[in-house]
Amino acid sequence: MEPQAQSKSQFELDLLKQEYFFLQTTVEDYNKQIWAIKALGISGTGVVINLVLKESKNEIALIGCAIPLFFWILESQWKHFQRGFYPRIREIEEILTKEAKLRGPAIFGGWSRAFKRTTTPKHQGYLWDGLLNRSVFLTYVLEIVCLLVLSVIKLP
Repeated sequence: MEPQAQSKSQFELDLLKQEYFFLQTTVEDYNKQIWAIKALGISGTGVVINLVLKESKNEIALIGCAIPLFFWILESQWKHFQRGFYPRIREIEEILTKEAKLRGPAIFGGWSRAFKRTTTPKHQGYLWDGLLNRSVFLTYVLEIVCLLVLSVIKLP
């Protein structure tokens, strides 16, 4: 017996499923890279802090502000690229749940509902998706503040 030919709609559903899980894997891969960038940035700042405390030279802290600034910009670019996949993921979820009448997959939508986040951001573009994204800038701002404080206090 010959296998039954796959219908066009089933073929499209299979393609959407493959694309959806490929995009989810890609987003996770970006997350892994982003965590590596963040870890390197924090480590670099830690080295500068250690150097300032060891050498008692406040100006090193001021110069060291370049390290978190560099990693902030680098991570923000990765986050911006990663967020470029979100609209297509959202679109595929809508096709599967509304048009194909399936209950899933809904990884992106489920996460957004659980954390009460809108699936459509208020602002778009590199500035908002990357540079001013809370998950990106918070650690780097704290690092820079710490280094600035070290640059002005008197060390023994």
